[in-house]
Amino acid sequence: MSSTQGQTQPPLDYSDSGPGILIGCYVLALVTTIVVALRFWAKRLTSSPLGLDDYLILSCLLVHHIFMVFGTIAVIQGGLGRDIRIVARDPNAVVILFKFLFMAEVTYGFSCTLVKLSVLAFYLRVFPTRTIRLTSAVLVVASISWTIAVQVVHVIQCRPLKAFWYQDLQLLPETRCINIILFLLGNSIANCVIDLCTIVMPVQEVLKLQMSRSRKISVCAIFLLGGTAFAASMTRTLSTARMHREGTYNFTKQFVAPGLASAVEVYAAIVGACLPTLIPIYRKLRYGHPNTPKDRFLTPFGSGVEGFSEKLNNEEDITFNPYRGSCQVSISGQGKRFSLPPDSLEHPLQGIVVKQDVTWSENVIPAV
Repeated sequence: MSSTQGQTQPPLDYSDSGPGILIGCYVLALVTTIVVALRFWAKRLTSSPLGLDDYLILSCLLVHHIFMVFGTIAVIQGGLGRDIRIVARDPNAVVILFKFLFMAEVTYGFSCTLVKLSVLAFYLRVFPTRTIRLTSAVLVVASISWTIAVQVVHVIQCRPLKAFWYQDLQLLPETRCINIILFLLGNSIANCVIDLCTIVMPVQEVLKLQMSRSRKISVCAIFLLGGTAFAASMTRTLSTARMHREGTYNFTKQFVAPGLASAVEVYAAIVGACLPTLIPIYRKLRYGHPNTPKDRFLTPFGSGVEGFSEKLNNEEDITFNPYRGSCQVSISGQGKRFSLPPDSLEHPLQGIVVKQDVTWSENVIPAV
């Protein structure tokens, strides 16, 4: 892949954005590591066993830290963030740049999928409904298929593969290389689509929970914090599209935005995936015990985060003494109304719980 396309070259840019990239990424990496550690602490507080989603998120964190190692070498020794004309003065630096960018892209493909699989595994524990199971199965297949396709293309993007980092080999007639920027754009678009589906999937299930509208909005906001990762994914896609449109006239400067977005995307996704699991820590710090709900706060079922529940406000118990006779029952709720025939009640009426959106009426015919 030539890194000096374009006919008009601007003046040399002696600035170096590499150190700023690394500082920002390392701060985010530290924060993400702390959040994952808190996730495991929350598990310990509630004496919950580790689930598949926990192991996947830990694997994703480790793989993405390896991505950061490769990216660091590409910045320090490969010149990412500096003008390509300055970097090209040292042919060895160009080789290092593209060699470690290749390894970074490979690890990104794995970490990006691992975090999606962790989120989907978490959804299956929180919302074990048929809709979630089917949707999760589709997204799991899509994510794994995306990874396989991306990694295969990584291996065959240049034949021979070493022509990717030994740029002079691309001038030989027997060398074949695909349009790398177009490939990066394609896999970024597919990744954005999968990310968007994964983010919005739990919203419908949250809206079904028996809680106030404000609480539903709060819970949805927790799950939608993964939108930060989607925003980074969109940034990677748009900046890559711009490179494709303008040509790679200064690759080491132009690839700063897509490279930074790749690092931010996965770290932000990890943080978003961990936040719903940190509720026991919040209760521990605020109320002194991870399993003691206060003020009708959202609480998990059982130990660990298995789901969210909240009692309806204004719940009222109405108890009737047993009696004998015919009973005509009419129940209406949420705009629907239906009646039970008088002979359908084979047992004496013992008690009824009336909740917010239910209206109960009855016509009793005393026994003669």
